[in-house]
Amino acid sequence: MCIRDRYARSSVVLRKFIVYAHFWIKDRTVDEFFDNKKVFFILSIGRSGTKWLANILNKAPRAYVTHEPFIETIPHQEAFNDSKKAEEYVLKFRKKEIYLRIRTLDIDIYGEVNSFLRRHCEVLRKAFPNATILHLVRDGRAVVRSMYSRETMMPGAYDTKYIRPKPGDRFFDKWDTMSRFEKLCWYWAVENQYLYECCNGRVIQFEKIIADYEYFRERVLEPLGLSIPKEVWEKEVQRSKNVSLQYKLPHWKEWDTWMKERFWEICGEVMRKLGYI
Repeated sequence: MCIRDRYARSSVVLRKFIVYAHFWIKDRTVDEFFDNKKVFFILSIGRSGTKWLANILNKAPRAYVTHEPFIETIPHQEAFNDSKKAEEYVLKFRKKEIYLRIRTLDIDIYGEVNSFLRRHCEVLRKAFPNATILHLVRDGRAVVRSMYSRETMMPGAYDTKYIRPKPGDRFFDKWDTMSRFEKLCWYWAVENQYLYECCNGRVIQFEKIIADYEYFRERVLEPLGLSIPKEVWEKEVQRSKNVSLQYKLPHWKEWDTWMKERFWEICGEVMRKLGYI
């Protein structure tokens, strides 16, 4: 079975579970459970350090932190195009799914570092009113380069097949003539703009998380109520960061003039908001 078939099959299973979970798990039971837990979500676009961050945060005592517990490519694309789908997915399924997965764990804190849920940001606030939600970001030039080495924004790519500018977007009428590089730039910019607004500017930069322990402690650990000693952080920053093994684009410093100009034309405003200028 190819990977796309597996994704499609898992999506069908999840949709069936949505129906069953909605009926046999009482909302009040779930709400009471989460009233006694600290919950957080760290959201981002992919290739931004989510896996590394989840792994180190999961080392905190009395906490369970997971990185994208299952593939949610289809729900993400549905949420991107329809906010009602996002609300249905979280309130009827995802909140109950988390409850079922962790209800027997002896923990005080549950967290997800998850790129698939970024377009569910607003409804996550509704479903988990006491949750802390942070926006993880990585330099757009590095993310675009990494995504370019994968299938992202290729014709018919499973994870971005239904992602494109909406009416009113300045690239709506230009989309079909844009290069893949330009589409990836747009993708990084539009998703991070959305998260910047939804998270009220609570941005954490991946580059600083792995370079400065005090930044990591003040901007990540303290808001989430977690404790990670500096010696553990030092050990983890030496580990592989889930980097792409082969790049199809050179480092951004070696991009040609056209690529540099197009990147800054498309991403410049968001890069400035996120502190990369």
